[in-house]
Amino acid sequence: MTNSQQEINKRLDYFRQVVKSKGLPLTPQKLEIFRILACSCSHPQAPEIYEQVKKKFENISLATVYKNLIQFQNLGLVTEITLPSAPSRYDAKLDTHSHAVNTATGQVYDLEINNKWNLPQTIMGKKVKKTVVIYYL
Repeated sequence: MTNSQQEINKRLDYFRQVVKSKGLPLTPQKLEIFRILACSCSHPQAPEIYEQVKKKFENISLATVYKNLIQFQNLGLVTEITLPSAPSRYDAKLDTHSHAVNTATGQVYDLEINNKWNLPQTIMGKKVKKTVVIYYL
């Protein structure tokens, strides 16, 4: 499964907008890391992203990819999907959705679920910033 060019462009435009609004440099390497995520439906791991980026920028390091993924998370541009006993995977789909993880293969799937749960907006007096639902299969 692949994302439509319209969806990819939407994600890239939003990425550029957020980076610009925060006054951060928009390097070609940073844009390529995000582009790979924006195009992917496979929820790639950092080393997979690194191997793809390296084809275009052979001097990039794995540490640079990780550093940018952390920055993207902090900016709310990607979601980290933590897996038991496996490296994290990353997702640039920001629409509300859940994930299912096949624990035997490590594969991650998007789930479009009608979430009509009555989830708390505050916990212990603090506002809930984000709710993540992951189903481990």
